[in-house]
Amino acid sequence: MAKTLLFFQGIYDTIDLFVEAFAEAFRELGCTCHVLDVRDQGSLLCRLANIVEGEGLDGVVTFNNIGYNLSLEGEGSLWERKGIPYYNILMDHPFHYAHPLEHAPGTSVVFCTDRNHVAFLRRFYPHLKQVDFFPHAGMEADLTEYADAGRCHLCFRGDAFHPCMEERPIDVLYAGGLSKYVAEGLVPDLGEITEFDAFALTKETLLHLMSHPNQTTEGAIEDYLRSIGKTYSDRELNRWITKLRFLDSYATSYYREWAVRVLVESGVKVTVFGGGWDRCEWAGHPNLVYGGKVLAPQVLELMNHAKIVLNTMTWYKNGMHDRVINGMLAKAAVVTDSSEYLTDAFPDLESCLAPFELTKMQALPEAVHGLLGNLEKLSEIAECGYRAAKTRHTFLQRARFLYDSYLT
Repeated sequence: MAKTLLFFQGIYDTIDLFVEAFAEAFRELGCTCHVLDVRDQGSLLCRLANIVEGEGLDGVVTFNNIGYNLSLEGEGSLWERKGIPYYNILMDHPFHYAHPLEHAPGTSVVFCTDRNHVAFLRRFYPHLKQVDFFPHAGMEADLTEYADAGRCHLCFRGDAFHPCMEERPIDVLYAGGLSKYVAEGLVPDLGEITEFDAFALTKETLLHLMSHPNQTTEGAIEDYLRSIGKTYSDRELNRWITKLRFLDSYATSYYREWAVRVLVESGVKVTVFGGGWDRCEWAGHPNLVYGGKVLAPQVLELMNHAKIVLNTMTWYKNGMHDRVINGMLAKAAVVTDSSEYLTDAFPDLESCLAPFELTKMQALPEAVHGLLGNLEKLSEIAECGYRAAKTRHTFLQRARFLYDSYLT
């Protein structure tokens, strides 16, 4: 039986792209999909009421809690009142969403893109009835047609056109900003924390994460607190982890900057997009090409002009970033730090991408130089990666999982 689903767009360009890909995937499965733009406040609630009261809804599929608190005429949670499943996919660590998760609709099914995040939610948010793992999916841009600035055509059926390796002008592409500059706005007043020395915790925990990059941020914080004799209930511990979550962004940014810098200083020309790169002390290096900030659709197109797509995880230790799959679907060779999930997702890992370890960053330049000096090898990795991503890691595969597991 065909299902009717609702999606929201209009807050982040990245999520809008996810919605476009996901809604089309569900349509491929025979579903009716409505997409409402939250910027259109004048008609949003009216259209929502017409859908809910008219044909009805079998579920809301949303990202990062968008629409979790919607109600009609102040009657409380619409999703709870109507018994509509609220499928909420978190694209980042759950500790960035403490308030909406505390007040999540009772009909929520929360999906995480890292298995460690699933464990985090099950421990610290036990009121959530259903939590599941939902790995990132990728999107494929089709360069046979040119779209307006800031947009691209997504390929939903068949194989799209991709430039061959020899025709790609960008040697190495990193699409993502330096999160340490965003993290500055997350740092609380450490001097106001009196239960422990927050300055010492910040210093020691960050140093620990930098030297032990396989550990989760929440684990490092808990370990440090225990080491100074502080034992908290899960509720209290979650409060401290949430308050100190800026450490995650600093650790992520540290390795992201290091990966690009070590390549640039070894003679590799790296093209970067995203905020913060122009603020680095080495931003004037001739091998660093800074393209500024671009919208998510442009990133997909740019990946098609890169020989190598470089990725470092956003501190995902048991998941993967969508840069990995998007790079594969652009037929670029993806060079990425590894994770437990990545080795599970790609049994033939080293044939379809080039993994490296954060603890062995000094080996990265030699590996990249070797790849750039062997376009045949690059093309083999890119082609294998493309087939692996196309077969198992598109939004159509993720839609089938959600449909078969939760909608039938």
